Amino acid sequence: MTRPATTLRILIAAHLSWTFLLTPVALEPRPFSSITPIGWGSLALIFTTVTLDIVAFVLVSRNPRTAGSLAAIGTILFVGPFVGDQLGLFSSLRPPTQIVIVEVAALLTQLAIGYVALRLRREPATA
Repeated sequence: MTRPATTLRILIAAHLSWTFLLTPVALEPRPFSSITPIGWGSLALIFTTVTLDIVAFVLVSRNPRTAGSLAAIGTILFVGPFVGDQLGLFSSLRPPTQIVIVEVAALLTQLAIGYVALRLRREPATA
């Protein structure tokens, strides 16, 4: 059986891949000029989630409880931007199908991260 720390790393790597695909460098065709003020706030939350995920990825071997806490917070922060884009609050343009598909994959991955992160939080501390 895979250890929760390894599972967390795999899920974080997958989420970082989804996040890259959601950038203008990859699949996002909507111009910056179409992003609303709520959209800019959403981007800040997404970048915060990515930062927390990267820190959790690095810390998970040395301090799994802290890594779990950081990753769980990232999961919570990611839900708002996902819902906002689906409601049309991120941009003045609707998200294209390829973005919706990747956003759903990213949300599911982030929810799995949250589940594994909470499992890590419950593991007994090692001396």
